[in-house]
Amino acid sequence: MSTSPLIRLEDVSKIYHLESGDVYALDHVSLDIEENEFVAIMGPSGSGKSTLMNQLGILDVPTTGVLSIEGRDVASMTNLERTHMRRDVIGYIFQKFYLIPLLSAYENVEYPLILKYKKRDTTGRAREYLNAVGIDEAMSAHRPSQLSGGQQQRVAIARALVNEPKILLCDEPTGNLDSKTGRQIMDILVHLHETGKTIILVTHDPKVADYAHRTIQLEDGRVAGS
Repeated sequence: MSTSPLIRLEDVSKIYHLESGDVYALDHVSLDIEENEFVAIMGPSGSGKSTLMNQLGILDVPTTGVLSIEGRDVASMTNLERTHMRRDVIGYIFQKFYLIPLLSAYENVEYPLILKYKKRDTTGRAREYLNAVGIDEAMSAHRPSQLSGGQQQRVAIARALVNEPKILLCDEPTGNLDSKTGRQIMDILVHLHETGKTIILVTHDPKVADYAHRTIQLEDGRVAGS
């Protein structure tokens, strides 16, 4: 059995080549994230948090260094293999929800299953995950504009979970919510971690970071203290 971490960054840099010179959005970052960890990523604006999340979500690949997920170097994968890993291994939860406005809550959650299996959901998984985050059948018939921010975030979590990913990437998931609703969303993430999910959370809020078991501080594209 492999003992390698679920995610490993080895001397990863992301460099943007500009006329004024090279900008290191990530500067020789090395870190491991184990399966079923709950990790918070913090740092000031411009520290590299979003760039790191784009790397972890395979929305981009390193300029130099190696990013491995499940022991596989993402840069050596084909575009199709990276697409399948994004679809099957990684779930995304965003501050702005990014629900499809013309679809109902149920259809938003069902959509990843349609992309994967090329047919409507007959497994009951879309309904199961909506129920799990507190969205009942009546509410799931509503479009996003008819839901509160907290309800939309619950739908977004169900959508992220429906393909049963190992990894949940959460980018400021409580940023657009009031404090009470934010705590409810964090309680859902804590429960998901307890069921075995690996959760990586970007936040500027120390109270949100306290839910995690480990906090990684970024400064100027580097892990603080490294």
